[in-house]
Amino acid sequence: MPNILLVEDSPTQALQIKLLLESANHAVTCCDDGTAAIEHLINGTSEIVVTDLEMPLMNGLELIKKMQADFPDIPAVLVTGRGSERLAAEALRVGATAYVPKSMLDEMLIGTVEDVLGVMRSDRSYAQLIECTVENRLVFEIPNDPRLLSTAIDLVMQLAGGMQLLSGVDRYRVGNALRHAGSNAIYRGNLGLSREQWQQRDSEDDEITGDHPLVSERMKLSPYKDRKIHIEARLMRDLIRIVIRDEGQGFDTREALSSKGDTLDENQGRGLVLIRNFMDKVSFNDAGNEITLIKHCVKH
Repeated sequence: MPNILLVEDSPTQALQIKLLLESANHAVTCCDDGTAAIEHLINGTSEIVVTDLEMPLMNGLELIKKMQADFPDIPAVLVTGRGSERLAAEALRVGATAYVPKSMLDEMLIGTVEDVLGVMRSDRSYAQLIECTVENRLVFEIPNDPRLLSTAIDLVMQLAGGMQLLSGVDRYRVGNALRHAGSNAIYRGNLGLSREQWQQRDSEDDEITGDHPLVSERMKLSPYKDRKIHIEARLMRDLIRIVIRDEGQGFDTREALSSKGDTLDENQGRGLVLIRNFMDKVSFNDAGNEITLIKHCVKH
């Protein structure tokens, strides 16, 4: 049973989140402040931290900074209230793994926590051999299949973990950024969905289900169904460079390039916010159908 440390100063909110997580068979320990959370992490066995941002003594941002220094392999999921967007964006930059708006707790929290835990426990069967690798280069040409795309990204992240380029937390963050970029390449790029159509999703995740009528139609219709996703991943001792290109018409990247990504601006889209905060450098080609993501690494 996964052990979760919940850090929330509101007893009512803490009880709500605790019951929600326990309904999915997670063991939950509660703390009401970041200082108490650090003491528990020193002596406890928590696999993941779910934390509020606004707390006395040590807030969520300070807690995440401390965790990055002392517990880099324990991921932290933010629970954010309205009005704390700037603080949440700063927490994403300094090491938070994911964030869930309080207004979306019932819909998103369990899935987010289980997604993070799944990556942190992923198989390391070939760890010793992969650790000896100096450089890996992977090139994929993938049809419009979200599951196959996700598997390719998981493979890249497995190699990054095996080469000790990324901690478990950073592996999730970079993998999450790649999934958002890849999902954008399928739906906005190859399937040609407009911004408005893209925002009509069944959840806050950037993946539209196959039941979406327009997606189902375009998956079977030329030229959309014949387009591919091209991925080139280079993993070196100090750098990960991922290029994702679709075969769509591209889009105007000026807004994305002009944004500083220092707030969780709903008009930008959640995916772009995460990409900009989780990667060290993000750039687009002139056509707007290719994104390059760079992460600088320190061998762990």
